[in-house]
Amino acid sequence: MSALWGTQTQRTRVLFVSAALVVSLTGCEYGGPAEGAAGSSSPGATAQPRSTGVTMAPNSDPRASSLKDMSDWSSQQLKPALPGQVAGSASSNSTIGYGMTARPGNYELHFLCEGPADVELSVASWAGAAVLEPVRVACDGGVFAAQVKLDTEGADFTMNPGSGPDRRYAFRLVPAS
Repeated sequence: MSALWGTQTQRTRVLFVSAALVVSLTGCEYGGPAEGAAGSSSPGATAQPRSTGVTMAPNSDPRASSLKDMSDWSSQQLKPALPGQVAGSASSNSTIGYGMTARPGNYELHFLCEGPADVELSVASWAGAAVLEPVRVACDGGVFAAQVKLDTEGADFTMNPGSGPDRRYAFRLVPAS
């Protein structure tokens, strides 16, 4: 008897939920198929939305434009992509760090920056060991390359431009062959 009662209760719950949904949709200008037989429609339902005159303006937030510009710029740097590379990019007018997942091993580091003057670049392992001691790199769009060895997982890049306007950076680690 209790098994039958449990089934009846479950059916009742389903019916209550369905009834609640029907009640909440009353007066709604839903244009989809009506409840019931396929192909039937309810009176007053339309296939087109009731909203008119809605227009979308371009995003005027300067941060969105800046992010798009950075994304476009970084996708054009350090071409072509090389097998097994891990890459990143950043932009800043002050010291910035960037963590990158990379397996232990020997890599060739490729780094470039764009902006006035130069930047101080250093790379450390996630364990804190120096992988590349601080070095000054000219921000003239030329690629700086160095051999580095990761003894543990991960690499932390630190770029310190000093003060002044923004600089942007693109970098990658390519497994040494």
